[in-house]
Amino acid sequence: MAKAKAKGKKDSAGGVQSHIRARIDYLYNAATFLQSIGKPSPQQPSVSQQNDQIDEAEDGAKLQGTERIVPQVVGSDVSSANEPTKPLNPSTTQRLPQLSRVYMSQMRGVSLKSQLRLPIDVKRSFCKRCDTFLIPGVTCTQDIRNASRGRKKPWADVIVVCCSTCGTEKRFPQTDKRSKKLSERRREAPKEEQKDEVMAAFGTGNDIHRYDGGEGEEASMQ
Repeated sequence: MAKAKAKGKKDSAGGVQSHIRARIDYLYNAATFLQSIGKPSPQQPSVSQQNDQIDEAEDGAKLQGTERIVPQVVGSDVSSANEPTKPLNPSTTQRLPQLSRVYMSQMRGVSLKSQLRLPIDVKRSFCKRCDTFLIPGVTCTQDIRNASRGRKKPWADVIVVCCSTCGTEKRFPQTDKRSKKLSERRREAPKEEQKDEVMAAFGTGNDIHRYDGGEGEEASMQ
């Protein structure tokens, strides 16, 4: 029993929940990948442009129907390299951000049920209301605000991230001097009390010596 308990304590520090951490990392990477694919690409041609290109190719083939066509033999490696990549279906790309939100929601659920804290950069990378992966300029907007009069207090700068999907705003203070955690303050409290007690003891000792010195001087004068 003692060995089993010791083993459990050893694994609880790193080995028992390693598969849960791996699952969280996998869901996060999958969500970010799907969101990056689902965002609109300026170089991707629309459906109408693709249809026009197909019609032009068919018209050109009809005009050259009387000419003899000689097939060109090309190696498999060269042909695969020259073939253009097929664009994704627009309906599929529209569903990818929704799937990304589903994966992000599952990642949050796993972290909450297993009581594993997410890193700060991971927590700030998605919206807590709709689980959208936040990409500046694509799925969210960032703005630095300062509520002080005339922006005279630089330590009052706050980054406001607004989600483009649900409109939720998140505020992150940009202060270098942060308040200490409660555990650190509790650790420092006994040390400060000991310092005060030592200083008080030294102060009373000096008063006693001074008082004794005064009595000695009076005795010598007598």
